[in-house]
Amino acid sequence: MEALESLDWSLAALGLGTAPKERGGKTMKLWMAAKAIVVLLFGLGFILAPAFLASIYGMKLDPAGALMARLFGTAFILESIVLWFARNGAISEKPVRGVVIAVVVSNAIGVIVTLLATLAGTWNALGWLSVGLYLVFGLAFAYYLFKK
Repeated sequence: MEALESLDWSLAALGLGTAPKERGGKTMKLWMAAKAIVVLLFGLGFILAPAFLASIYGMKLDPAGALMARLFGTAFILESIVLWFARNGAISEKPVRGVVIAVVVSNAIGVIVTLLATLAGTWNALGWLSVGLYLVFGLAFAYYLFKK
């Protein structure tokens, strides 16, 4: 996990400023910002073009499926806003810690759900991207949650 700490240098270049140097500090802030951006992009895709997004995963949506995809997109937008505003806090603060716990739990569930869907052939090989995103973000946030 030293690679996570080595990302500190890039924060100034990205204009993300600094966060409290405590249990993650600037690198935790970078992970929160990165996840916020990723879920914002997926959220907008699910809201604005659910049929297209499903089609690149090899799925077809009926009107009810498109509605569920749009609702799923709103949850991603919510997550992106929460992460974006929590990124400046210290993990020792209860609200920020709660956000990190929620990300770890939801990403652990996301890994299981997307892995099962990919292995079952519910969607195409692009499903591995979703498995990977849930896994990487879940592990990164868990690292900072349990880091001593």
